[in-house]
Amino acid sequence: MSEPQAAPAPQSAWKIWTCRIVWAIPLLIQAGVVLYLAWQVLIPYWNDRWIQDDAYISFRFAKHFVQGHGLVYNIGEPVEGYTNFLWTILSAIPLAFGKEDPLHFMHQLSLALWIGSYLILLGIGILLYREGNWAAPLASIPLLYHWSYNMWFFSGMETPLVSFLVILTLFFFTLDPEKHPTSLFWTSLSAIGLMLTRPDGVVLFPALALAGLILYWRQLFVERKWIRYVLMPALPILCVYVPYTLWRVNFYGSFYPNTYYAKVAYLTFYERGWEYLKTYLDIFRFAPWTPLLIAGAVLSGRNNNGRFLWGTLFAAGFVFWYVVRLGGDFMEWRFVTPVTGILYPSLVIGAGMLGRRLIDTLVFLLSRPSPLRFLWPMRGMAWGLAGIIGWCAACATLVPFTQLTRNTEDDARNKLMPGQETIALLRRYCDPNIYDWRSVAEVFAEVIPKDAKIATTSAGIIPFFCDRPCLDLHGLTDPVIAREPVDPSQRGRMGHEHWLQDYNEMRKRGVDIYLFWADPKPYAKALATPPQPNFEMVSARLPKKKFVEFLVLNHDKVKIEDLKKDSRLVFYNEKNISGPDDFYALKSRYQNYEVIDRIDLENYLSQGAHSFEEIIPPDAPYGHNFHTKILSYGGSLSSVVLEDNGFRLWGQARFKVKSVKPGKPLAMVIRYDHTGSASYEVEVNEKKVPGKVSFFSGPEVWNEASIEIPAEFLVEGENSVLLSRIPSSPSDMEVYYIWFLQPKS
Repeated sequence: MSEPQAAPAPQSAWKIWTCRIVWAIPLLIQAGVVLYLAWQVLIPYWNDRWIQDDAYISFRFAKHFVQGHGLVYNIGEPVEGYTNFLWTILSAIPLAFGKEDPLHFMHQLSLALWIGSYLILLGIGILLYREGNWAAPLASIPLLYHWSYNMWFFSGMETPLVSFLVILTLFFFTLDPEKHPTSLFWTSLSAIGLMLTRPDGVVLFPALALAGLILYWRQLFVERKWIRYVLMPALPILCVYVPYTLWRVNFYGSFYPNTYYAKVAYLTFYERGWEYLKTYLDIFRFAPWTPLLIAGAVLSGRNNNGRFLWGTLFAAGFVFWYVVRLGGDFMEWRFVTPVTGILYPSLVIGAGMLGRRLIDTLVFLLSRPSPLRFLWPMRGMAWGLAGIIGWCAACATLVPFTQLTRNTEDDARNKLMPGQETIALLRRYCDPNIYDWRSVAEVFAEVIPKDAKIATTSAGIIPFFCDRPCLDLHGLTDPVIAREPVDPSQRGRMGHEHWLQDYNEMRKRGVDIYLFWADPKPYAKALATPPQPNFEMVSARLPKKKFVEFLVLNHDKVKIEDLKKDSRLVFYNEKNISGPDDFYALKSRYQNYEVIDRIDLENYLSQGAHSFEEIIPPDAPYGHNFHTKILSYGGSLSSVVLEDNGFRLWGQARFKVKSVKPGKPLAMVIRYDHTGSASYEVEVNEKKVPGKVSFFSGPEVWNEASIEIPAEFLVEGENSVLLSRIPSSPSDMEVYYIWFLQPKS
């Protein structure tokens, strides 16, 4: 019979509670700071949420799944054209409840994943705080200001789930398997979830396996705890991933998804991959801080801090290597942002451990015979001092690193490598105020016959709402196009290296209508495009009075006569097209003038005859930028519609004018299209002409500007003209045709 235990003395209990309160107050303050800052940044991120067109590729798979056709892009064609199984299944939930568009639900889910990600990072910080890394709860603050990382959470794509699962996997990996025997099971299960969300999440397995080997080699090879350290993490693979893979291979008939071939993942492209990674490092400038992660991992040993830092080190390293091998991605940092969610906090955590270990090293030296031995009685203070020094070291990293990250937003929005698109560019396709592809899809759904097969390179929102059989011309959902060989020495744009452009081949594949890249314009291009024997262009009017085009490839299936019954469709009409060689807006002003010379811009014979030269300054935002447009004139000339070719003039243009008669002024008339606002100076024969020629912005219609050159500036016959944009101009101008006139005799 055991003797009863005495109750703790009141003074001892008071000391315990005092210590707990003292320990908890800094933690609560730090957690409050993180939550407050998270709330502050969340509001603008949420208000700026967006949608990338590719998200609707997955949504189309989900829609057909809900309709009972299976996870297919085209009904009856099992092709694995998605790489985000879990995200696709989640997007089926709102569709199953009758929603026409799953986007709102997916944005709400993304919001929950964003909140969950930062709460888990805070949980990791609290876990490490209990181990003496007192600034760890603050470690996620720099990440809150990482533009690309946070904006990808609100893109409608699978990236938020990928980022969340990376963080969740590292959370379970941070737990001590001796205290939490199932931690490696949950680590493996969340990593499996990551693989089901994106197959390239598989790189996390060898990364964490290598980190685990460093941390647990004794338990594996000396203590032989195979069940806890081998069998437990293997169970999710055997019970979840293997059955999923067997189903997938049986349903789609291929081990690799079709996207593996479409995006040429089987070829390496290290040169472009290094450029991709280097640009990312140049923008966000965190590379100089990475030694803190390495040093923190080495000095932490095998505790919770060490597990998190070692896991992050290998996970980031393996992901970066994979992305470099692949050649990067055309979307703004989509492939590297998920691992950024653990990399950024690890830099602060590593700094905290580095500072703490300085004191731990000092305590070790005090225990050895040395001149400092007399300080040994003060060793009891070392633990608290180590925590304070570690906190200071972490904050010394946290504050400048946060400010640095905040300062990268402008570069993150604008600075990319060639072939990439910023989020601003990616979002414009579904933006109602720019491309507005949903409106395009809805009009196409009404004017295109329901049994027609379409082909397009825009395989997302347009085929989702214009629900017709669709041939994705980049091959993402088509195994024939995806498996076309790619020359390793002639690599193209990332993710778009397959592209079927042959109309006859499309026709052989059963395509009835080819949908052009939908860039709504205020003119109907079909008006000036004569029908060909095998195809005919049609323009469709959108609700905002803009037009997009499609091409009828199969006249047997799609009858032009039937299409002409729809008043929203515009066809070729030679009678309504005016000649581009004449000017109209200034006709009455110069009715007593005659044309003595003219330059048809973008007509190289005409430009060559006049020694035309565009001079582009080194700081110009672009090179030669040309356009072909069909527009009407404004006001009373709205019935005058014509097609013309021109270019944007940012710098200067030099050319010759011929047949000039002496003793008469010369008028120069220039056609432009109102898309910019700029003024230009004119020099004739190296003499500056008084005044300037100005172009004004406004509705996208044709207009004409002019300037008159006094007779004393001219010589008989050929004259040299230099047109120079005034640097203070708000923008540049698009010029199309130039006429030179002199008074009639």
